[in-house]
Amino acid sequence: MLVHPYLRNVVSPVVCESQYEWMNNQEGKNPCLVVAYVIAACVGDSWTQPALPTGYHYDPPNGSTATACYCSWSCYNLMMACTYCQSSNATDQLMTWPTFIQGCQTSYTEEYFPSGYTLLANETIPYWATIDPTTWTGQIWNEQQAFQDSQAGKADLQPSVSSGSHSSDLGAIVGGTVGGAAFLLLLALGIYILYKRRRYRRLQTTPVAEVNGVPNPSWQAHNRQLSDQSTTSFLQRSTVSAMTYYTGSGTQTSPPPRTDTTSYNTSGTQSRPALPII
Repeated sequence: MLVHPYLRNVVSPVVCESQYEWMNNQEGKNPCLVVAYVIAACVGDSWTQPALPTGYHYDPPNGSTATACYCSWSCYNLMMACTYCQSSNATDQLMTWPTFIQGCQTSYTEEYFPSGYTLLANETIPYWATIDPTTWTGQIWNEQQAFQDSQAGKADLQPSVSSGSHSSDLGAIVGGTVGGAAFLLLLALGIYILYKRRRYRRLQTTPVAEVNGVPNPSWQAHNRQLSDQSTTSFLQRSTVSAMTYYTGSGTQTSPPPRTDTTSYNTSGTQSRPALPII
């Protein structure tokens, strides 16, 4: 015959035999009450773990009751301990881990307690109840092995929203955050350097003649270019076309005036060209 736990409050009427007080958590609650807290975490913090009549065993998770809490390592270990602590002759009522999780999703069976959930009233789970059930001899909860683990001086575990299995995800979260911040910092630095480089190019001035006492080739090329442009412009302005005049006997063209003579003597005798007769 089976005993199906029923929904109500987080309670358990079970009283374990006195020699199994080592199974209690640090708050002094026996494994039957602690397993009620574990299962209740996934169903609205309401669960009753009943006492076992002779010849009964607890239901494993099934299609309607399977949750991440019910299928966890701690639930299995605590439920088997709850069975055992009521009567040491109840070994026939224990079941193996593979049998217990037949109705569970695989993802539900990989943690001692599911991430994202907490126990009501901040209850704790004894360290021995967080052991991976596949490490038990024959993959079935073992009272002697559990007792040895309880004597190892390990503190109880208090599940939190960010913790699930023994290996916390805190390292991965911190690593991802630091990596993202570093990426954004490098991106901002790259944009700043690019901005400064473009601004510098826009603000560049005419090259200086010397740099540290050494002639600057850039300035010489720049100056030569300006000189060539000035000379070309001057020659274009200095070009004078030939003059055309009439002498009475025909039309003649005089050569353009000379531009290489910059001065002349006004006090001396100078020959002047004849005026044209019209």
